[in-house]
Amino acid sequence: MSSTNIEKQAYGRSLNNVILDMKKNLWLLFGTFIVFYILVHFIGHFPGLLRGKWTLVDERSLAVQVLSITSGLSISFLYVLATYATMNKYYPNRKYTRLSLQVGLIVSIAFIVCFLTNYVATATLSQDPVRLSLFFRNNILIYILNTIFAMVFYFIGYTRQKELEQKELELQNRTSALSFLRSQVNPHFLFNNLNTIYSLVYHKSEQALPAISGLSELLRYMLYDNSEKIELEQEISYIEKYISLQQLRFENPVAVKMKVTGNVKEMKIPPLLLIPFVENAFKHGAVSENKEWLWIDINMTGTELIFSCTNTKANKHKDLTGGIGIDNVRKRLELLFKERYTLDIRDHEDQFTVKLELNNEE
Repeated sequence: MSSTNIEKQAYGRSLNNVILDMKKNLWLLFGTFIVFYILVHFIGHFPGLLRGKWTLVDERSLAVQVLSITSGLSISFLYVLATYATMNKYYPNRKYTRLSLQVGLIVSIAFIVCFLTNYVATATLSQDPVRLSLFFRNNILIYILNTIFAMVFYFIGYTRQKELEQKELELQNRTSALSFLRSQVNPHFLFNNLNTIYSLVYHKSEQALPAISGLSELLRYMLYDNSEKIELEQEISYIEKYISLQQLRFENPVAVKMKVTGNVKEMKIPPLLLIPFVENAFKHGAVSENKEWLWIDINMTGTELIFSCTNTKANKHKDLTGGIGIDNVRKRLELLFKERYTLDIRDHEDQFTVKLELNNEE
């Protein structure tokens, strides 16, 4: 598809959005303007009411007044609507000259139409026709107030729309950041496990093929599950499969203690949130087949998840390539949960402990 067609489609979508927004605001504009119109005219007659004077004294003047109010309301609303639409068209694009000229044109047309309507109405009812200068003096304030009303109504909606757009932009940026962080998990996980499989193949281990099969199953989960959140039970299953894959590196199963309590089916978390801690334990822990060296505890209470992972440390230095797993989780937690989590990481001389407390109640 050419860039021209893309631009046309984007313009079409933008125009449709403007039309939809105007339809949504039309009834609100109409209702608000009626209240505004009544208040303005009430305030205009208020001094006469205080003095005990009422201008609607006979049937003929009552008919003129009703016709005047009805026509005035209709024309005034059309004027306000036209001014609002003009603001909506030119102000966001900063076309202030066109905006001023079109508003001036709208004022002129509305003023002429309103004057002619009043002139015809008074002539039809055998009333003295209103003079142009008097009509101007009596109505110029109304037009100024109507113009201010249309602009204020527009700016309130415009400000709200900008706030919504800013929130949407922040949400899109957060989504993009999370997608990037999650994409980092995949190569990180793949890199670690390919090393494991490489070692099995190098030593011609019978566990090489099961390891490849297990890796394939885990990768299928990572690549094709695009859910924003998954059940905690599914993440736990993923951890168990990961541990099983790591067990294949040894002749005997390594001593890992994993405890799960609470209703894990009720909790949903972002995928691949807990596994980096377990990866880190296998990568840098003192893996042992004879004694327990890794303790994983997952406790679900209400909407609160408490996850802890403790491993004994190996007497070796970290590899030069380092890792991104835990830093990745920190960033994801900050983006997703803000102040609804605590992450406590303690690096002791012989143990490494991670404790994550997560409140999933939004």
